[in-house]
Amino acid sequence: MAESKKLTKGATVCIVVPSLKQFEKLKDARVVLNSFGIENEVCIVAAHWAPKKTLRFITELESKRVEVIIAAADGSAHLPGMIASLTTIPVIGVPLDGTSLQGMDSLLSIVQMPRGVPVATMAINSGHNAGVFACQILSLKYPQLKEKLNQHKEMLENQVESEDLQFSKK
Repeated sequence: MAESKKLTKGATVCIVVPSLKQFEKLKDARVVLNSFGIENEVCIVAAHWAPKKTLRFITELESKRVEVIIAAADGSAHLPGMIASLTTIPVIGVPLDGTSLQGMDSLLSIVQMPRGVPVATMAINSGHNAGVFACQILSLKYPQLKEKLNQHKEMLENQVESEDLQFSKK
């Protein structure tokens, strides 16, 4: 999808990762958000390494006009849950494969949030799907996103049809 005009001014989606190295595994989320014209920012926040900064970050979210949070982490993956426990802003958790368990530890940590503290959990390293899901959440408020999402789904359908046609000619 081509770069499009931004829907709002200010951060609509905040992508949160504990380090720049981990952002590399999540950068597809930003590519998707940009392609849909969704304002976004990346914040480096680490629940275990910088808990005071994490608390400051969470208290400032509302004033930053953040409407959806994509939070990623590896290992115990505490960051998405910690953010979700302290805000009502929807949190999308993306487990990352940074340990010897190849992301299964972070997947289980994020998906097993306690009752009353939900985090929508994507597949391991699935920044792309996190970006699309953030777009779907925002489409409830920004109707122009619904058309872009329909175009995206149509593109996926056409891609499958094209590949099927190519395969059947072999």
